[in-house]
Amino acid sequence: MSDPDDREAGFYWIRIGDQEPEVAQWQTEWGQWLVAGRAMPLPDILCVGLVVLSDMLQPPAIPITLTAA
Repeated sequence: MSDPDDREAGFYWIRIGDQEPEVAQWQTEWGQWLVAGRAMPLPDILCVGLVVLSDMLQPPAIPITLTAA
């Protein structure tokens, strides 16, 4: 994993070990990764095998609106 001090807070594609890639949020104020769909930050032991696969993800150009079904 590259130096987190150089990383902006935001969402990135990551891979942990040989698992499938997933989206995670880097929290600069906590110095921790939050994986989408998990309630707790990644423990330090999992971060050892973490590889960042992308630059920070950009929000969609077209605003997404949710409607009640």
